[in-house]
Amino acid sequence: MTFRRRIIAAMIPLFVLLVALGATGAFLIYHLGRQIDDILRENYDSVIFMRDLNEALERIDSSFQFTLAGREKQSAEQYEKNWPLYQKNLEREQDNITLPGEGELVARLTDLSQRYHKLGDAFFKGPALDRRTPFWESAAIRFIAFKSPVDVRHVLYFGEDFQADKDTGQVKDQAVGLYDLFRQIKTVSGDISRLNEKNMRDVDVATKKLARQSLAWYGGGLACGMLLAIVLVASMIRTIVYPVRAMTASAMAIGAGNLDQVVPITSDDELGRLAAAFNTMTRQLRDFRQSHKAQLLRAQRTSQATIDSFPEPVLVVDWERRVEMANPAARSLFGLPLPENGTAPHYVWEPPDALREPLDLALREQREYVPEGFDKVIVLQQGDEPHSYLPRVLPIRDDTSATLGAAVLLENVTRFRLLDEVKTNMVATVSHELKTPLTSIRLVLHLLLEEQAGPLAPKQLELLVDARDNAERLLTMINNLLDLARLERGGSQLRLEPESPATLLRAAFDAFRPRSHDRGVELVLEEPDYLEKVPVDKERIQHALGNLLDNALAHTPPGGRITLAAEAASDGVVLSVTDTGSGIPAEYLPHIFERHFRVPGDATPGGSGLGLAIVREIVTAHRGTVECRSTPGKRTVFRMLLPTKAE
Repeated sequence: MTFRRRIIAAMIPLFVLLVALGATGAFLIYHLGRQIDDILRENYDSVIFMRDLNEALERIDSSFQFTLAGREKQSAEQYEKNWPLYQKNLEREQDNITLPGEGELVARLTDLSQRYHKLGDAFFKGPALDRRTPFWESAAIRFIAFKSPVDVRHVLYFGEDFQADKDTGQVKDQAVGLYDLFRQIKTVSGDISRLNEKNMRDVDVATKKLARQSLAWYGGGLACGMLLAIVLVASMIRTIVYPVRAMTASAMAIGAGNLDQVVPITSDDELGRLAAAFNTMTRQLRDFRQSHKAQLLRAQRTSQATIDSFPEPVLVVDWERRVEMANPAARSLFGLPLPENGTAPHYVWEPPDALREPLDLALREQREYVPEGFDKVIVLQQGDEPHSYLPRVLPIRDDTSATLGAAVLLENVTRFRLLDEVKTNMVATVSHELKTPLTSIRLVLHLLLEEQAGPLAPKQLELLVDARDNAERLLTMINNLLDLARLERGGSQLRLEPESPATLLRAAFDAFRPRSHDRGVELVLEEPDYLEKVPVDKERIQHALGNLLDNALAHTPPGGRITLAAEAASDGVVLSVTDTGSGIPAEYLPHIFERHFRVPGDATPGGSGLGLAIVREIVTAHRGTVECRSTPGKRTVFRMLLPTKAE
């Protein structure tokens, strides 16, 4: 039998039992409810009819009493108003006879009601007569002989006098009054109500008995159903759940790496075929692991050997900064333990402070860290000598771009840094040596142009002016080289003092206002509101602002505008220089602060490409940043961010 048929065969008895129990319960509830409703409704109606009849009877009796009390007009109206209600409830009860003995009581009630009605009509029509005045019966009253004056209505209500023969005066029978009929009607109506109430109580007892019997039968059927369900569930657990549980345990063991799993095959149904397929899969996995284990081990050893062949320190960490692989140079530099059994020990690596943030960014945001300048060099002690390393931090991703870890490469640039320092010192020395004779040449050129040694021919004057301009340009270049060399030695020579941003901008504005006026360029100073003072070397910052203004004047045509401004930032103060010059194309913006870089096609004479490099070195020495934003043909903005707290 297939797995599907087995489940269907187990469910069919439960389904049939549930349908049978549901149908039986519905039939019992419907039958019981209808029987109770029919019986109780008829008995309840009779009780209500008798209640309303008695209420009308009470008001009719009150009308007789009101008449005897002298309120004849109101009592007659009450009598005429309530008798139809009495008659209506009597007719309803006549149509609702359902119990044995109830018909006789209703017939008795009908007879009494007719007599009561006739006597009541005579009550309101009869006059007050003297007992000595004989009269003959009219309607329901027979001849009565009276001995003394009396009110006929009083006699009709109470029935206290006796009928007598008109000739002999002998008493024949006692008269029955309205009050006696009232009491008899009350008694019969009460008997009818009690008969129906008794039947209602009997029905309630029988209904409870039937309900208990129905509940017992229904509970027995439910118990049989539960017993059958338990038997079927136990059978399904034995034939379905146990094999599935065994297969689940085997799958979890395989997930943990234990491939030596065999699921027992207990049947030929779908579960049996699934167990056979599972066993085939595990066998193939074992074969696959055996065949690829050597390849994986060989690939791992090849990767480790490749990393070990690098002379520079290299290590690979996972996304939790646990070391995956490291070459001997990295282990020696950071004191990492040797690998065990051909694999690197997995422990959390604590990088140097300078690498902590780049490594976290690479692991969290997959951001590469590949600095180029010597300002990002980190110095680590290896043995007795410090070594300079240029770090590279590269994130490692899988095919779905998920972060697997990061690779850290430290490029040893100790020799290059020493060479750079030698070059810087040599440039500073050469520049300093050239500055002294160049100053003398400038002095001689100025003396010749003043014609103190005699008049000059026009051609001589032209040559001397050109020589003077070239000397000035050469002196500017030498000064820039000296400044750059001094800045590259570090910021230890800065003399930081708190200065107001407004004061710095005003000094630069006053120094360049004559030159901008001569070139026909409008120089504007936007006086800032109160800003926090910044710790700066005033002379160096003025030098940086001067270089930015020189650059702006050189690239802003006459009629243009240069604006000096300052504003507060989240972590400092921003000094900005904005011009309306030719602008810088977007592809050259990343290179404008490099040494000797000039925008291709720039026809501005006299530039050496060192001014903006000096600006960057000055701002970097102040632990700040400088950036450029430009729209070709419209404007260029240089922004210097200076921290408000000195480090």
